[in-house]
Amino acid sequence: MFRSRLRNGFAVAVIVLLAVACEGPLLQSTGHMVTIGPSTHVIVLDPDASPSERHAAEVLQSHFEACMGVEIPIHDHGLAVEGGMIVLGCGPAARDLGVDPDPESLGEQGYLLRTVSPHIVIAGTAEAGTLYGVYRFLEEYFGVRWYAPGVTEIPSHTQVIVFPVDRLVRPAFLWRHTSYAWPGKDADFVSRMGDNNGSGGPDNPYGVQHAHDGRCHSYFRFISPGEFFDEHPEYFSEIGGVRIREETQLCLTNPDVLEIVAERMLARMESSPHVRQHNFSQMDYYNYCQCSECTAINEMYGTKGGTQFWFVNRLAERTTEVFPDKLIGTLAYMYTVEPPVGLEIHPNAAVWLCHMYPSCDSHPVATCPLDADYKRRAEAWSELTSHLYIWHYVTDFTHYYNPFPNFRAMSADLRFYRDIGVEGIYLQGMGHGGGGGEFSLLRPYYGMKLLWDPDQDPEALRRDFLQGYYGAAWAPIEAYIELLHDKVEDDDVHMHLYTNPAQGYLTDEVVCAAEALFDQAEWAVRGDPVHLERVRVARMPLVHTRMFPRNGYEICDDRLVWRGEIASLWEILAFVDRMERHGFTTVREVEGDPITLLAASLMFSIDPEVVTIRNDRLSVDVVPMLAGRALRITDLQSGECVTAYDVRKSLFFPFGGGLEDRVGDLFRFYGWIEPASVLCLSETTLTTRAPTFDGFELWRTLTLETDEPVLHVESKILNPGDNPKETRLRNHLELDLGDVGETRVRFTSLAGQEVDQDMAGVIAGMREGEHFYDQDAPAGSWTFSGTKGLRLTQSFDNDQIDSTWIYSYPETLGEVEVELWSPRTEIGPGESTTLRQAIEIRTAK
Repeated sequence: MFRSRLRNGFAVAVIVLLAVACEGPLLQSTGHMVTIGPSTHVIVLDPDASPSERHAAEVLQSHFEACMGVEIPIHDHGLAVEGGMIVLGCGPAARDLGVDPDPESLGEQGYLLRTVSPHIVIAGTAEAGTLYGVYRFLEEYFGVRWYAPGVTEIPSHTQVIVFPVDRLVRPAFLWRHTSYAWPGKDADFVSRMGDNNGSGGPDNPYGVQHAHDGRCHSYFRFISPGEFFDEHPEYFSEIGGVRIREETQLCLTNPDVLEIVAERMLARMESSPHVRQHNFSQMDYYNYCQCSECTAINEMYGTKGGTQFWFVNRLAERTTEVFPDKLIGTLAYMYTVEPPVGLEIHPNAAVWLCHMYPSCDSHPVATCPLDADYKRRAEAWSELTSHLYIWHYVTDFTHYYNPFPNFRAMSADLRFYRDIGVEGIYLQGMGHGGGGGEFSLLRPYYGMKLLWDPDQDPEALRRDFLQGYYGAAWAPIEAYIELLHDKVEDDDVHMHLYTNPAQGYLTDEVVCAAEALFDQAEWAVRGDPVHLERVRVARMPLVHTRMFPRNGYEICDDRLVWRGEIASLWEILAFVDRMERHGFTTVREVEGDPITLLAASLMFSIDPEVVTIRNDRLSVDVVPMLAGRALRITDLQSGECVTAYDVRKSLFFPFGGGLEDRVGDLFRFYGWIEPASVLCLSETTLTTRAPTFDGFELWRTLTLETDEPVLHVESKILNPGDNPKETRLRNHLELDLGDVGETRVRFTSLAGQEVDQDMAGVIAGMREGEHFYDQDAPAGSWTFSGTKGLRLTQSFDNDQIDSTWIYSYPETLGEVEVELWSPRTEIGPGESTTLRQAIEIRTAK
């Protein structure tokens, strides 16, 4: 949609303001202003102009015609002509006017904008700079806006005034990219946003781009278990003394691994001459190799990622000999996030640091306490590598429609990244092709503009979009955005990329005020169906917010009661209908079919039953609908509950808390969300059964001893299918024994070592916590105690246990999570595997 309008009725006045509010340093402002009219200027190109410079001339010509109603000629002989010229590129016409910028000053994508009255010169690099210069010139001086695919603003002008300017402009970051879908986008639109990710070379009309052969999780491109594990298990992770095939990494100290990876990497480089950077980084889980050689290197460099950076250095040494201009990219993510101590990164290695959970998105990296470790790492990495890239998440991956006030923090963060010398930034957003999600057109527009120049006024940038995209409804929508940002700042609410609506900033008062603002927005455009529908799409997150039990729950009268209003089925049906009408396909990164919203609606529209078993010492409250989890285990003598529940900031809320079973490995598991049915119930015994999404049946029997504070738990996986299937059972217990820092674990290991420690090491292990494998595992039991004055002992049969795990991540949740892992087992049709344990709760001594 092209839309013409005079800003405030005074086009010339606004253009003057645009000229003053320029980006980049003003080098000088002497000479005469240049007035561009319908027939005063021509476009001059060098005859050897690059394809992107020729495209720049066409873009300028077409927009000049749209703004002024005339077609301005393009001369590509490179010579001066009578009258005014708009000279593009660094050819002879520019040099004849005294404009000959130093190529080094321009870099790859820079340009020099200079008035030499009556001429204007946009002297940029042939690779991309001249094209970017034309885009910025049209935005600054003509007031053109490309808000979204198909939504372009073309103001009408009788003349445009350019005051004397001599300004060198370079983008803040060499590589700029976002994964937002921008439905309807084409190469023109993406280029105008400054996104230069792609495979375009010197002949690309949209400028030279940066192609990457992968950005993450690429080990198996080179050595995969399917190809190598059967004959060479030594190429893969050793965990607890055993080489593992499932959810494995590579053994990077194995010399054969380097030879194979180097050979295959060189082949990839040779076959892809346009690719600037080839990735080699870990798969998306833990299980880094723990063999003695890998462990020694990790200990030497003070990080679990030591082997990866050591290996990448050696790989880069090999590849640089053949391809000196190509980089090896690798991740600083999860267990590789910590910078190595005493290891200099190879000049041809690029490190991608990820702004991961629980790093805060609602406050700036430079000042937020939750970002302190991330800030320290970012600054350290900027010293260690000459090619630092940032993987910055800018949306809520578990709730794409969740209101996510991160605009203020984003602008501050991009300035921080620029100041520490970051080379490229990936703003990962909602990349699904259908689009949708919260402000999924505003946020990438805003982010990409700031990636070009993070010193722009962020509020003015946002307001400009709101006015152009929402028309007369812009003011209440801006007030809504400010309302949310003020709330997270005033109440110190920390969001992250997995935040749920119960994080604390979507209170009833805030939601009520937000609804009133959207009522005003809809009223303002009530006679304009296009803008009205845009407003209603922007309002969808408020409906999504009310679908979720953001105020938590309480247990009373044998019911789990959701606090606060839950959206009605009709509202959810209307939400899904609007998604379908717009082609929006998903509501979260994984398992995001909109039909899940209807399932959640049914679940949250009723207060589910709570089934309780008890003896004189303990009571156990089980919610069958929440996967049959034992939500509360309470010591009746003290009245204290030992399990964590209603932890609203938990990633899995409300499907979390208490005692549950998980079927599968670290990141691929089931059984924790599927509703269960009660098969057997007595005063002290309960049996539930739940079908899992991966085709098993999960049976759990809870039995209280008659006179002792002991709960026996028998968990069983049954294969009801016709074919054998392999999996493992993981018993998961979320504990609240008081202050996490003072919670202790005590046990005797299978090796006979006495262990008595607090949670300091577990907390320091972040998401990984602390695993206990092989002879380091507890010998039949371990005991946890804390400031509530209770002691919980979990007992088990070591023949049924492969390993145990403790984590507390982040510590601010106030819970310690404990898992027992059974060995990975193949289960035949009609067969089952069982894990038994006992939980004893007594007063601490």
